[in-house]
Amino acid sequence: LWEYLGLTRIYTKRKGQQPDLNEPVVLSAIRKGTTVKALCQNVSSQMLRDFNFAMVWGKSSKHSPQRCGVNHPLEDEDVVQVVTKTNAQQRQDKNYGAMVQGFSDKYHKKKFDAKKKKQGKLRR
Repeated sequence: LWEYLGLTRIYTKRKGQQPDLNEPVVLSAIRKGTTVKALCQNVSSQMLRDFNFAMVWGKSSKHSPQRCGVNHPLEDEDVVQVVTKTNAQQRQDKNYGAMVQGFSDKYHKKKFDAKKKKQGKLRR
């Protein structure tokens, strides 16, 4: 049934823990693909942005575990552990300053809007 529908079950694993075999992440070859990149997009866009490498166990790896990049194709019932960049590695990225500035602008805009809304309620 899984092959007929073109669906692939990928199990996730946290560092130092056993893989979670009860709730797989289901990827489709038709929609986003069955790569590590598609898995990261399915879980979180921030995970893809901070991606460093992935450890893969299963049919798609040559040895277990195999250290892979974002374009590694995954097969049914593979186990994947995504390792993100450390804070020091993130600071060395060329777009780090723009990313931090974007977060800061978003935070201050939200704070300013809340203050404006509060002042509007007091005037009534």
